[in-house]
Amino acid sequence: MEPGKNFFSMALGQGMDELAKRRIEEGNKEGHWIMLENIHLMPSWLPELEKILDAYQAEAGAGNPNFKLFLTADPSPEIPIGILDRSIKLTNEPPQGLKANMKRAWTYFPREEIDDKDPKVKSILFALCFFHSTMIERRRFGPKGWNMSYPFSIGDLRDSYLVLNKYMESN
Repeated sequence: MEPGKNFFSMALGQGMDELAKRRIEEGNKEGHWIMLENIHLMPSWLPELEKILDAYQAEAGAGNPNFKLFLTADPSPEIPIGILDRSIKLTNEPPQGLKANMKRAWTYFPREEIDDKDPKVKSILFALCFFHSTMIERRRFGPKGWNMSYPFSIGDLRDSYLVLNKYMESN
């Protein structure tokens, strides 16, 4: 699958519902693969998506058999049960234990990139990885001892590292 030819990916957000509907219709007719990312951000549109999928299921054999629809989302009670029932669900769970989380966070960054950095940057990155690992491990205890749950994801860790690099380069 070459992106832009048979595979189309789009992040959902405000005003993306019409474009998403068009892509799904085109994909069903022409056999494209469509990925709608972050569907949890448009809960008001999800019942309409469910109706679209119901209509395609009702007219079995009318669409292209190569059509595939991929959906990504964070856990949300707003996602209709009908969408969940007809989906194959994959989850990405962090490993159990501080050591395993730390290893996962640290190995997320390419070794070649880290080896070339200043020792101060390496130390701060290690601290960020430790903070990330602690936050991930702490999640299983719920609100005990913490006021609120904050999902410091691997994306947040990556963004923190980018901010760290920009700060160190500018100073």
